Amino acid sequence: MELSGSFERLFLKKISGKNSHDWFELGAKEKDPEKKIEYLKNTVKLKPEFVGGWTVLGNAYAELEDYKKAMECYDRALSICPRYREAKYGKKNLEKKMKEASLKTGI
Repeated sequence: MELSGSFERLFLKKISGKNSHDWFELGAKEKDPEKKIEYLKNTVKLKPEFVGGWTVLGNAYAELEDYKKAMECYDRALSICPRYREAKYGKKNLEKKMKEASLKTGI
């Protein structure tokens, strides 16, 4: 049985023997934020239009207080799907954290 080209590209693309779904599952379960980011970066590298992958990657960057990268991920997710609730919530939460951080530092 022959696979269609788009199916093959979507599900058979792999990094280190894992497809985007495998990397996303690893990232979702991972407790170490740096490893989580590594896994989720592989997810979106293999599947760049995966809005959930960008959102969870943004959450991981926010956890490490890398607000710039977190915002880039939320913006990417929202460029793919402007109504994606989790990305909108993550971005709003991040904006609040950034505002609080700037008030604390006086910037």
